[in-house]
Amino acid sequence: MRKLNAPDLAPNLEFEVDREHSGVRILGCLTFFFSSVIGYLILNSFVPNGGLIVVGAAIAIAVALTYAADYLSKIYWPSNRAIQFVDDVIRLMKGAAVQGEIDAREHVNLLMWHFEAKRHPRVPKGWYVVASALEQDGEYIVSYSIASPQDFEALPLSRLSLKYQRKKEKKGESRDLREAGSHRRIAMAEFHRGEFGAEMALEDYHAYLDYLADTYTSWMPKDK
Repeated sequence: MRKLNAPDLAPNLEFEVDREHSGVRILGCLTFFFSSVIGYLILNSFVPNGGLIVVGAAIAIAVALTYAADYLSKIYWPSNRAIQFVDDVIRLMKGAAVQGEIDAREHVNLLMWHFEAKRHPRVPKGWYVVASALEQDGEYIVSYSIASPQDFEALPLSRLSLKYQRKKEKKGESRDLREAGSHRRIAMAEFHRGEFGAEMALEDYHAYLDYLADTYTSWMPKDK
C-alpha cells in the first residue's frame, strides 16, 4: 500500500461507516434474549399462570428494550471505521490504521453493482444491496448501502450499476468477452465488499456519491 499522506492529517470530509457493526448486532440479540427471559420471570411472579398474556407482554418489553439498545449503541458505540477525504487522498480508516488508500489525483476506476438482499432479517423483500468500488492499481475502497428499488433509482449514477449475480458458467456456454470481463471485475470488487466493505446509511451513501461526482470530474462519470 502506497503511503500518500500522514494518517494524522485532519480530514476535509469524513463519512462514518458500519454503524450497525457486529457488536451492535450481538448486543441486540443478547438484549432481546435476556430481557425476554427476565421479563417473563418478573411478570409471571405478579401474574402466575398468566399464560400467553405474560409471554406476549414479556416479548413486547424485550422488543422495546432491544430497540432502545440498538438506538443507543449506534450513538455511543461507533465502529471506529470511516471513509476520509484528506486533500486529494481517499482513505478507509479503522482508528489510526489505513485499510485502503486511493490517490484521487490519478485515474481511479469506478465500479457499481447491485443485487437483491436475500436472507437478511432486517431488509424487506425486494430491496437491494447497492455498492460501489474505487479501484486503483489493485487497491480497493468499497462502500455499500441498502435501498428500496425506488431509492436505488434515485441514487447518483444508478444507470451505471450492473445487476450482479453469482453463477457458474456452464460447460460449452459462450459469453461476450466484454461482459465476462465486467463480471470478473465486479466479482473481485464484491469479494472485497464482503471482506472489507464499508456500510453506509443510505443518505450518507447518496452524499458520498454526490461528493465524488462533484469533486473528481476527471475520472468520475457524469450523472446525466
